[in-house]
Amino acid sequence: MSAGNEGTDKILLSKTFKSPGDQISTYLTFSPYTYRRTWVDIWGQASKTFCARTTLYHNGVAGQTTDFMCINDQIKDTFLVGDNGLDTCFVEYITSAAEENGKPRITVNLYNKATDSIGVTVKGDDGSIDMWDEYYYYGFPYKFQSTFDSLSDPTAVSGNTITTVSDMGSANSVLLVGAYCSKNTYVDVNGTGRSYSGYVGNNKLVPFSSRGPMIDGRIKPDINAPGMTIATATNSNDADYTESGASSSSVVFKYTDPASSKNYYYAEFSGTSASAPAASGIVALLLQVNPALDPAQVKDYIFRTAIVDVYTGTLPTAGTNDWGHGKINAYGALKLAVQDATISVPMLSAGKLNCALFPNPNDGSFSLDYTGKEAQRLNVYVYNEVGALVCMKPWQVNKGYNHSAMSLPEVAKGVYFVKVVASLGGSTEIKTLIK
Repeated sequence: MSAGNEGTDKILLSKTFKSPGDQISTYLTFSPYTYRRTWVDIWGQASKTFCARTTLYHNGVAGQTTDFMCINDQIKDTFLVGDNGLDTCFVEYITSAAEENGKPRITVNLYNKATDSIGVTVKGDDGSIDMWDEYYYYGFPYKFQSTFDSLSDPTAVSGNTITTVSDMGSANSVLLVGAYCSKNTYVDVNGTGRSYSGYVGNNKLVPFSSRGPMIDGRIKPDINAPGMTIATATNSNDADYTESGASSSSVVFKYTDPASSKNYYYAEFSGTSASAPAASGIVALLLQVNPALDPAQVKDYIFRTAIVDVYTGTLPTAGTNDWGHGKINAYGALKLAVQDATISVPMLSAGKLNCALFPNPNDGSFSLDYTGKEAQRLNVYVYNEVGALVCMKPWQVNKGYNHSAMSLPEVAKGVYFVKVVASLGGSTEIKTLIK
């Protein structure tokens, strides 16, 4: 799952109430200012309560304000009129005394059509709260985002960039994926060179990649994958993504279907919404190797084989809240899964042959051991991943233990399938990795 693209955004505030009526106040700033819609999610401690208030400010002077909305398991819709007496800020409070995690919660939905600034104040008698400024729409390098800001008001506080990871990644079984830069330059479809090198260097963590920890202290993200300047298919009916469209600078390739003469375009894309699918594909390959893997086992393969380099620096066993366990390593994770997997399966109703292959992985030269109850002829077939026959070798075996060395013709690195078929019935298929 995507870690989020808010790594540099000040969207978190925390407060411990030390006395009855203790408060924390902040302002919401919007970028761009023309889009002023967000929600503030406020979570407290179990069995504690708190209240929230929204106020409009014009040039630092307080205008209309709502009453403090305290937790009562109700929804309240209200509005505030701006300083000009015409424009409106719509406010919705949603309160819950105990969510599924047992914690109280107030969500403040805000849609400000006035030009005034929005201030939010939260008060309580004891306990602690954590509040996030939640909404954004992201399409690199463009972003619609609001953050917590003091606006130079000594009674207000600014937000911080701690714990900006997606709340959907809080589930224990989720693999939360951040983004690093595998490529920061490209050439667009019109032949113009484009570069983000001023934003991030190759192999480095992308600044927008959200960071942990989770509020309970768990380290997040779990792993990082390429998430900068990734090529992706576009909507073939979107005129913006053509060589003459508004987003032509992002288009990297055009394919024309010879049968229909229809054009299909591919564009560069950045975000953890690009890095998470890359990791998802690797997880799918691990499950193809062993469909019985559970989430913890999948994570274990990915963590144990993660790439640690001069850019990640030395990482502790538990990982860090920037890099997680490092950069995802598709080949390493798959290689380890293949080594650990049960690699012999029965293919014919006559039963599985007692046959083993080693070493696995190998460089194309390996040995086959077979133990049987009678002499017979075996045929050894080797297929590549797409099912094409690479070679075939007849093998006359005796009763009991038999050993045979085998060397494949020059083949590419990858996964191959060795199928041993007995003339008297039975077979075994063994998956091997050539490195």
